[in-house]
Amino acid sequence: MTRYEPDSVDGTLFLSAEDDRIEIGAIDDIVDVIGDETHSIEYDQTQRTQPWLETDDGVLEIDVRETVTTLPHTEETVSELREYDMETERYGLPRRTVEFADRLTTVLEQQGTDASSDERQQ
Repeated sequence: MTRYEPDSVDGTLFLSAEDDRIEIGAIDDIVDVIGDETHSIEYDQTQRTQPWLETDDGVLEIDVRETVTTLPHTEETVSELREYDMETERYGLPRRTVEFADRLTTVLEQQGTDASSDERQQ
């Protein structure tokens, strides 16, 4: 399976694999869509017992900028992102950039119990 590695050029994120490269958008825009430079993942009591999780309060702070520029992506994800253009009419930001940020947020939130989703359910 082909893995697409993040590549940052002058503040713009690209995903690259072998002879293929796709522009995702400005890293600053991705951070803005996600909402902050950090993203909190909250783990429940059972999840906190995992030996790899090193947090006393069950909350792991993810550096969004670092994650965006280091996390590889699957060929399937890149194929789906190609369906979105870089036009800015709908969001004021490139649609592909917004879709990428939304997908990344979903991946991060699947790693634990997101505190903000708990608040929405109440």
